[in-house]
This record gives sequence, structure tokens and C-alpha cells, in this order.
Amino acid sequence: MSKQPRFGRKMILQYLQDYRYNSILVKSLTIILIVLMFSFAIIMMLVVNMINKSIERELGTMSVNAINKTQERIDTVMKEVVQISGQLSLDPDVRLMLLPDTSNLLSDNPMQAVKIKVENNCNIVDFIDSIYVYSSKNNVIVTNEDSWSVDEFADMTWFGNLNERIYEPARMVTRLKEDKFPYLISYIKPVRLTQMEFLGGIIVNIDLSKLDKLVITNVEQTKENLMIVDERNNIIFSSNQDYLLKKIDELEYYDTLSAQKDGEYKTINDGNEDFLLTVANSDHYDWRYISTVPLSTYKEYQQGFSNFIFMLGLLILVMSISAAGFISYYSYKPVMNILNLLKNPDLYQSNFENEKGFQKDEAQEISLNIIRNIYSNQQLQKEMKTYMTTIDKAHITALQAQISPHFLYNTLENIRWRVIEKLEGDNEVSQIILKLSEMLRMSLDSDQQIITIEEEIRNAQIYIDILQLRYGDKVKVEWEVEDSTLDVPIPKISLQPIIENAVYHGIKPMRDVGIINVKVQKLAQSVLIKIADNGIGMNAEELLKLNNDLEEKYLLREDHIGIRNVNQRLHLLMGDDAKMRIQSSLNHGTTVILEVPIISESE
Repeated sequence: MSKQPRFGRKMILQYLQDYRYNSILVKSLTIILIVLMFSFAIIMMLVVNMINKSIERELGTMSVNAINKTQERIDTVMKEVVQISGQLSLDPDVRLMLLPDTSNLLSDNPMQAVKIKVENNCNIVDFIDSIYVYSSKNNVIVTNEDSWSVDEFADMTWFGNLNERIYEPARMVTRLKEDKFPYLISYIKPVRLTQMEFLGGIIVNIDLSKLDKLVITNVEQTKENLMIVDERNNIIFSSNQDYLLKKIDELEYYDTLSAQKDGEYKTINDGNEDFLLTVANSDHYDWRYISTVPLSTYKEYQQGFSNFIFMLGLLILVMSISAAGFISYYSYKPVMNILNLLKNPDLYQSNFENEKGFQKDEAQEISLNIIRNIYSNQQLQKEMKTYMTTIDKAHITALQAQISPHFLYNTLENIRWRVIEKLEGDNEVSQIILKLSEMLRMSLDSDQQIITIEEEIRNAQIYIDILQLRYGDKVKVEWEVEDSTLDVPIPKISLQPIIENAVYHGIKPMRDVGIINVKVQKLAQSVLIKIADNGIGMNAEELLKLNNDLEEKYLLREDHIGIRNVNQRLHLLMGDDAKMRIQSSLNHGTTVILEVPIISESE
């Protein structure tokens, strides 16, 4: 056995010459130097950070208290708004106005009664700008000022939101009154006679400038910007009006905001300066109250530590250079051993563990694993050659298998013309051969694995024609197909194997007339296909086994090959949403149920 090279200064210089700045020795020296040089600086930065955190906690506590107080005030106002809207929607006069019976609206009395009630409710809450009662049936809007037709009413920026979401719950939206100032927060409540019959809506408008006064008195001492965000991420209120009518996910710090928990604060940066971010969830609505407070008020405290850190950095530099060199030299020895192993693998045999000059440590364990991997890779290369030879043989077999069906198709055509020629015209035998040729040609078309249900029904009918030529009236097939399903994609040759299975396993063993019913109907996201026969059926044990086999993605069996083939192609081509199951009982027929997901052409 050759002796392993010894580790020394000449070897280190040789490797440094080979690898230069890419050498692990140089890199480890640099890393250790940097780590030692900045270790003290990091400690000082941690001290500075602790001081900053203390100041942030103080500001954070103030911000949390302020946002909770604001949240309680605004929630109280909104509860009154919701209560007013609910009372008006249930008021008899309001309901009478919303109903489509226009005979009761020939006089102004019902509208006048509604106007008085709306006006009274406007005076309950100081922050309410106006209230609208809209009747979609009568095309009328009654406000606290007057009644109008929809075409005459000026402030319609709420109208589209109501009509587009008439079956959704009530919601708050921010908008401009008559597409100009002032900003309003509108509580839009659809009113329905039944779940599906829309009557109109109650719109309670809150003056944002009045609500802003309530909030600013709570937060002006900390220069806080307060925002209220609804469940759709719309900013429905903001102390800074530049954010109104926008979505919260347009802000740069949205990712941080989405992960923020209720009642907590965090420091963020909006690209210009640092802020203290606080979030509080509404107790009554699906809203978030978001507060941002600038942290610029205490930045000057950080400057005092910068010079101190710089002076200590110079001192630690000298100490780090000497320490880094010492540590790097001794940490590089195991790497040198591994390099020697990679350059001279023949020097190390299976008894590497007993080699003199090596200690039992992690580096030697790595070397042993390298040796094992080298020998293992050599073995894998030999096995790979064997596998490739096997794959080539399988490829040749597959190519030969492609020739046989084409030969059979051409042979059937020749037989068909010979029969026509011998019998002096088209006949039952030639028709059977023709149908069989058409089915074979369809199966040979490998370019199109998915066709429409209409095409699949047409292909299955070819097989049914062959059956009826063979069995006559003994086999009848009934079709119940919804027109809306004809364009839905389905794997090719899905129905024929199931119909064939029904004939030979269900109908053929019995003496009575066999009836196969194929029903195709469209569901919400899929098409349901049921192929039912009145055959002999199967017992519970056989049914359970067959359904269990259909749960397997790849399975080959000798029995019910067509059923399993359709099931596997259905999953491979249509995805895991495709389903196939079988219902049957002995002497009561069998039903095969296919659920084919509706997919677009792009999918």
C-alpha cells in the first residue's frame, strides 16, 4: 500500500498557489477575521438596540392605548349607524315604499312618512351626513331632505356598489359625495323581501370630516396616522386623506401588516423613515384599525454610540488578525486530508480506518464516506449500462407493437372488400367489419387523447351498432344526454369499454333482453355519467374489491381490464378530481358512475 502524503507547510503553500483566493484557508482566515473584528461591534449594537427597544416599548404602549380608545369610539358610532339602518329596513312605512305595489304611492303620504323618519334618525348621531332609502321596484330615493327619482338624484356614487352586490351582506364603503368633497363612509344595507327578491337598500352616510375630528383629538400629540381597513382591504378611513379610496395592499409595508397580530406593535420602514406600526381588530366588525407613528423623535440618541464603536473596532482589528491566523491554520488540516483523498483515491482501500497517521474524527468519517461513494458510483455505472440495455429492448418492443394494430386495420379493410366482392354487394358481415375498422382506426389515433362527449358518444354508437348486428334485439341502449354536456372534454374510448363490460359480464349470461341506460348530466363543476344495466350484477365482496382497485392509481389485473383502463386514463388525463365508482347488487344490475371535471382548453 502506498504511504499517504504528510501535512506540512510546503503542502499548504502548494495549495495556496493552486487555489489562490478561492482556497478554503484564505476564506476561513477572512471569515474568522471578520467575525472577531465585528463581534464587539455587534455587542455594542445589541446594547444600542436594547435602548431603542425601550423607547419603542414606551411609544408602543402609548400607541396601543390610543388605538384601542379610538376603536371603541368609532365602533360605538358604527353600532348606532347599523342599528338605525336595521330599524329603517324593518319599518312598516319603509317596507311599504320598497314594495312594488305602486298603488300605495299615488300620494306623497308614504314617502313623506319615510322622509320624516329618515330626518329624525339623521339627528340621532352627529356624524351622520344623510340617509337614503332606495326602492329598486319604484325607482325612487327618499332622503332626509326630499324624495327623488333615480334619474334626478345627484349623489349616485354608492349606487353601483349596491346593485352589483345585492345578495351580499351590508358593508361600509368610502366614497366622494357627488364625485367631489366631502368624503363619506356609507353603510350600504341591501333590503330583500325574500332571499332572492331584491327591494332596494338603506344607505347611511357618515361625514368623514366630522369623524376625523373625533380621531384627531385622540392622536394628534404623537403625530399618528390612523387608518380603518375593511375585510376587502379597502381603506375606509384615514387621517391622511391621500390613502382614502385605496387598498391597504398598495402600501409598501403590506406584507408586514398582514402578519401583524391584534394589539401588538412593530417597527417598519415605508421607504423614507421608520414607523411604529400598531394594529387593533374591531370588536364588532371585520375591520382593522392601523396606526403608524414616526420614530424620528429619538434618532439622535443613537449618534452618541457611533464614535465609541469605531474606536473599539480599531483595537479589535489587531487582536483579530493574530487570532484568525492561528485558528485557520489548524482548522485547515482536515480539509487537506480530504483534498489528498480526492486527488489520490487509489491510495485508500477498504482498510482506510486502520491507516496510520489519522485520528478517529469527523474529517476521517467524511473521507470514509467519500471512498464508499466512489466505489458505489462505479457499481452504479455498471448497473446503469445494464438498465439502458433493457430500456433499448423495451423500446424496440414498443415500436413493434405499433406496427401490429396498423397491420390488423389494413387487413380488416382487405377482408371487407373481399366479402363485398364475393357476395356482390354490401352485407351484414361487411358492415360488421366496417364498424370494427372504424373502431380500430379511432383507437390508433394517438394524437388526440381527449375528445368531446359528443364525439365519444358517436364512437360508442359504432360499437353498439356491431352489438346489435350480432345480438339483434337482445341488447338495447338508451341515451339520456343533456345538450349542455356535448362540448365537455372526456378521455377517448371511455364509454365503449364500460358498455362492453356491461354486455359480456352483465347481460350475456342472462336470457332476458338486456337494457343499458347511459345518462349524461351537467353538475356545477363536473359532468356526471351513469351507465346502468339490468344484468346479473355482482356480489358485495366482488363489488368491494373492484371499487378498492379503482382507488389505486396504477394497477394491472386480469379481470375487468376495460373498467380499470378507463379509470386510470381518467385520472391521468383529467386529474385527481376525476372519479369513478361502481354500484351493483346480485341479480339487480350494475351502474358505473363517472364524474368528469369540466376543464377549459387552456388547462
